[in-house]
Amino acid sequence: MTEKTCVGQLHCPECMVCGEEFALDRWSIGYKTCLPCGEAASKKVKHCVVNMNKVAYMAVTDLEMLKQLNPKRTT
Repeated sequence: MTEKTCVGQLHCPECMVCGEEFALDRWSIGYKTCLPCGEAASKKVKHCVVNMNKVAYMAVTDLEMLKQLNPKRTT
């Protein structure tokens, strides 16, 4: 559990996943979950960034899409 920095205030923000209170500093920068819940959610999403020829970078989250982007693939 994260350290609470809202001691002495009326309300600490509550995690949208587990309902536990978490640090006000974390809430103020835009997070709506406590650190353990946020870390668990971030581990569910896998992605990589691909440099496309003569184009910008592209974030890829689907392995099949990544395979289709490779023109030298064999299968």
